[in-house]
Amino acid sequence: MSRSQLSVLVKHQEHCNIDSFPLRFGFTFDEDMECTVLLESKGRQDHRYEDRTLYEGVLIHPLTDDRFYGTYVIANNNASNVLITAWRNDIDTEYYLSAVMKMLRKSGVLTTQDLLNFHPRYESKQLNSHADLVLALSENKSSHEVSRIQQDASQAIMDAQSRIHELELKNQKLEMEVTNLQQKSEIKDLLHEVRLTQATANSASYHFNHVTHEKKPFGKGISAALAALCVGIGGIVTYQAMSGGTVGDIAPKTSTPPSSALTPDIALRFVDEYATVCGTVVQITDFAKGSYLNFDRTFPNTQFTAVIWNSDFKHVTQDQSLYTTYSNKNVCVSGKVSSYNDRAQIVLKNPKQISVY
Repeated sequence: MSRSQLSVLVKHQEHCNIDSFPLRFGFTFDEDMECTVLLESKGRQDHRYEDRTLYEGVLIHPLTDDRFYGTYVIANNNASNVLITAWRNDIDTEYYLSAVMKMLRKSGVLTTQDLLNFHPRYESKQLNSHADLVLALSENKSSHEVSRIQQDASQAIMDAQSRIHELELKNQKLEMEVTNLQQKSEIKDLLHEVRLTQATANSASYHFNHVTHEKKPFGKGISAALAALCVGIGGIVTYQAMSGGTVGDIAPKTSTPPSSALTPDIALRFVDEYATVCGTVVQITDFAKGSYLNFDRTFPNTQFTAVIWNSDFKHVTQDQSLYTTYSNKNVCVSGKVSSYNDRAQIVLKNPKQISVY
């Protein structure tokens, strides 16, 4: 069975080529080189960096056709897969080894040629950790040079540990934010249902009062009950039925969307279905291939985005400014719901797919 493969760029003056390859694989390139990695696993995010992905696989040397099994850390940079580093043993041990290699090279006490010379020891498991590297590099050095090497290595480890600690704190904060957003989403779903119920009730009340010439505020009890519910869950949301109200950081609506419309927060449940999604466009962002319209929340918290590719832009906008026409407006978009990076989206190709309500 054939394996999937990935083309990666190795930059000859960066860490992978002047540190990782010499020590772990025993070679280095004299210029930037395109390599192929035969993948043996699905990519998984490097928990130390948000923009890096780990793959298990086999790298094919483009000049000798030799094969090298390892873990490859890849970053996407301007549509190119850049190989950041390559590991062959325990990931945590290799992470600190890489950190020390970079620090010692930058301080001038370690060279690429030193690492090429150390490669046989790495292959024979005699040099696998940063402590092994410091010991090997300290051979035949003066006490002053050994002290400098040890200080630089210690600083590299402290910097690496500090980064991991920062990321752990950041992940904890993100987990709390996700929990809070989930709670807000659940409440927003409830509010949307109540709004629809209230709108129907108000319509029936108006018809009844018009016929009997009475003006009774039907549906007032629903708003009071809803306000009590919101206070009861600890103030996660604030809702004022008579004044338009807000839900968390969701922009207030000026009118009720179509009864069949989805709210942005629940659109992800309807992937591959055709639907209408209504909300407030709170952010418009241009990117290389088109424009994003983020609904109800700004990136990265938005749950729904309308996408307009550059090839469709003129037709969809009808030569109108996106910002003037839709920014901070209540907007509905219709089309097939898809997902990207765990967010729902609808791609707009026709001006009839988008409207302000």
